Amino acid sequence: MLEKYAATLERRGVDSCSSQILAEVLGNFPKSLSVKQLAYKTGKSEHYIKRKVKAMKKDEIPIQLKRGPKSNLVSTSLFEPVSWILKEKENAEMALEDISKIEMNGDPKINKQKNIVKRIYKEYLKDMTELIDRWYSLRLIQNLKDD
Repeated sequence: MLEKYAATLERRGVDSCSSQILAEVLGNFPKSLSVKQLAYKTGKSEHYIKRKVKAMKKDEIPIQLKRGPKSNLVSTSLFEPVSWILKEKENAEMALEDISKIEMNGDPKINKQKNIVKRIYKEYLKDMTELIDRWYSLRLIQNLKDD
């Protein structure tokens, strides 16, 4: 299992079982893992694994649950780790929107700190937007989604 990747997912708000499922499936890429294999590796029931995969899919995490010849199979694509970068940009945009709503008060030190935070978010988003636009113009993201 990709343990560091699973830990990263947990820090992003994915529960420990789901992050373990994603790490196992990505670590086995391009092959799929059966629900039974995932249940064994996580110590959870097959029904629980199916529920977790369906919940991740509902949360727009690129993971698939397919019927195989003998059992249900879980797979993902290499787009999955990149999807977190795109989500992080969206989260930063929402945070900047909220930060911009914070009104200045009479304390110059606090006002300076608020302006610094706004500047950091604006510069971060500017750079992320340029980078992601470049990835799209080179069709890098589309090529990952197509696979």
